[in-house]
Amino acid sequence: MSAKQSRLIWVFLILLAGFCAYLLVPKAATSGKQKSADQAVMVKTEQVSTHRIAREIDALGNAMSFASARLVASSSDYLVELNVEEGQLVKQGQLIARFNDTEEAARLAELKVQLSEQSRQLARLKNLTKSQASAMSLYDEQNAKVEATQAQIAALQAKISELTIRAPFDGMLGLRQVSQGAYLTAGTEITTIDDLSRIRVEFSVAEQYLSDIKTGMKVTGSSAAYRNEKFTGTVSAIDPRIDEVTRTVRIHAIVDNPALKLRPGMLLKMQVTLQEADVLEISEKAILPLQSRHFVFVVGKDQKVKQVAIETGQRRPGSVEVVSGLKAGDEIVTEGAQKLRTGVLVERVGQ
Repeated sequence: MSAKQSRLIWVFLILLAGFCAYLLVPKAATSGKQKSADQAVMVKTEQVSTHRIAREIDALGNAMSFASARLVASSSDYLVELNVEEGQLVKQGQLIARFNDTEEAARLAELKVQLSEQSRQLARLKNLTKSQASAMSLYDEQNAKVEATQAQIAALQAKISELTIRAPFDGMLGLRQVSQGAYLTAGTEITTIDDLSRIRVEFSVAEQYLSDIKTGMKVTGSSAAYRNEKFTGTVSAIDPRIDEVTRTVRIHAIVDNPALKLRPGMLLKMQVTLQEADVLEISEKAILPLQSRHFVFVVGKDQKVKQVAIETGQRRPGSVEVVSGLKAGDEIVTEGAQKLRTGVLVERVGQ
């Protein structure tokens, strides 16, 4: 065999070996990929279960006094007495201010003396009517005088009462607006008084909760001024009207304020506790958010997962209520979901 023929044979053998390798290598690669696709992904799972929780509504509220009043001058006169210490707690009926009533007091004393004399004469005429028929007309005339004087006294006492300002209820006095000795015109504000033993809080909730909220329901409030303190109360009133613009309903709640920490005008974070209900609840780690939707991976009987859209409800630390998309007993992936897609085989670890 010549050298040229020998080289041709070797070339042929090399080409044949290359062709065989071409046929075998893709098959091996495909086999490796298939093996990789069939390999299970390690995940942690949990079963969807039912829990009994109290449904809650959150809202922002404005604090108001349980009772509030402006103490003003009812007539024009000099202020002769002023008992106002700003921030002072007062009792109902306690004297706050008194205007000059010297003239009225003198006239009242005069009328009382006059009434006493008229009453004495009326009593004498009454005795005469028993023996003299003609005395009856004199008795009636004197009785009219007595009644007229009594009416004058009542009117004068009302006038004097207007010149004296007393606390209309137990409360805290506000800032003093006038000074003792000043001449005040009718309507001038002297100070304010607020009953802070309880606080009225006004807040609004979406109209969808109208059928759920009832008077007497428990509410809890918190303020930025007292971060670690909760203030409790109850729903006291529900506005019968719905706001046509915001589609919300106004709620009034009465919150206890024994230490007088809450003040009118405060912004409070309010939480209304609705009735307890049995709901589906899952770990928040299982939820995969995508735009405005939420998904979880559900493990099937064949140990393969399926991506399922869910609707979430109330959230609690570490858990989320599921309104729709799952049922009790479903097995969902809580860890390792980022490596999954529908149809992937999974294997549980650390259960």
